[in-house]
Amino acid sequence: MIKRNLLLILLTGLIGIAVLNASTADQEINSISDINNGIQVESLMQLSSVRVEQINTDYIVLNLWASWCIPCQNEVDELLKISEQSNITVIGILVDDSASNGREFIEDNKITYKNILEEEESDLILSQFSWTGIPTTLVLDSNLLILHTLNGEITANEIIELTK
Repeated sequence: MIKRNLLLILLTGLIGIAVLNASTADQEINSISDINNGIQVESLMQLSSVRVEQINTDYIVLNLWASWCIPCQNEVDELLKISEQSNITVIGILVDDSASNGREFIEDNKITYKNILEEEESDLILSQFSWTGIPTTLVLDSNLLILHTLNGEITANEIIELTK
């Protein structure tokens, strides 16, 4: 009887530890990461759809998205708020989706910030840094150096705080 109770206590403890670790891992997925910090996204200079040399803001926010992605859809209003900041330029990068779906999504959501829709241009940029899924948001300085990587849905306040 004592052995069975001890076994049940140990099993309950192990399950508790596993649940605690799983919830901690979920919190880390939607957090700021420094994995890309200091990487220069030079390929932005090679794009024809976006003229980076004409951007005169202190920060560039790159947002990886797809039209079918629910968290990406949820972020649109937040990204529009960010794009209204005078010191931040927002550039969306369509990932794992067609350019026609992207154009329709932009029109339906009245998105006014710049977007890269062509797969060749997106792939050129995506090859320069690590990312694990969408949405992913990168905050770059005016020299195109990555300062912050955010995995998961973002808010305007998060980004504005990071650019102060």
